Amino acid sequence: MKNFSILFLFAIGFLASFTAKAQTQNYISLYGGASIPTGQFSNADYGTLHNENNKAGYAKTGATFGLDAAFYLHSNWAIGGVISYQDQGRLSQKDVQNLSAGYTDAFAVDESTVTATKRYQNLNILVGPQYSFVFSKLTLDLRAEAGLIKSFSTPELKVVLEDPTDPAQTFYQRSSTSSAFAYGASAGLRYRLGSSWGLNLKGSYIGSDGFDITNENRRINAGRLVTKQSVSEIQTTLGLTFQLK
Repeated sequence: MKNFSILFLFAIGFLASFTAKAQTQNYISLYGGASIPTGQFSNADYGTLHNENNKAGYAKTGATFGLDAAFYLHSNWAIGGVISYQDQGRLSQKDVQNLSAGYTDAFAVDESTVTATKRYQNLNILVGPQYSFVFSKLTLDLRAEAGLIKSFSTPELKVVLEDPTDPAQTFYQRSSTSSAFAYGASAGLRYRLGSSWGLNLKGSYIGSDGFDITNENRRINAGRLVTKQSVSEIQTTLGLTFQLK
């Protein structure tokens, strides 16, 4: 492992020295692609009785669109930034049935009905240092970044518990419009097609402890109870890049 680390650092140093004199230019990119939820954000498992999964997000693969830019400060070092919109979908009928069965067991009632509305929609605003390796028309950009993720909506649940011995109970998991700290990293390949434009293929990882979730009218905290929804996703995008003077 130690030898591998030394070799890796040597390779990075060699590439950096090889490309240090290569020309770098400020640029801006318009892109679109897929946003793929990972980890608990994509988990669609309710859990088991008394061991509910309060972190499962039920998020789906969706679209992302954004604006990416970098401004070089010295040689191949730049400050990069991205503003992107993501849609991670809504709960499916299978998800709703999964939740309904879980609440029925947790509250020991005859039946529960779950109604799901709204969807995951949010905006990322991230900035961070970037280093670029330039090989003629091809440029490799490596970036670490941090910033803000702003939720426009998250899935909203209405749960109705019905039992012959008690009046029906209704409680809600409300849609969130909160903001949270986010972090990430990306690797992108830019290929110059003309004197001032080209293509940009990019892969990014974005993570966050997530949005605060409000629950209303819950008499007891039985069953699945989400108070914060974490976010983790991998994005693969393709865009047009324009050089800035």
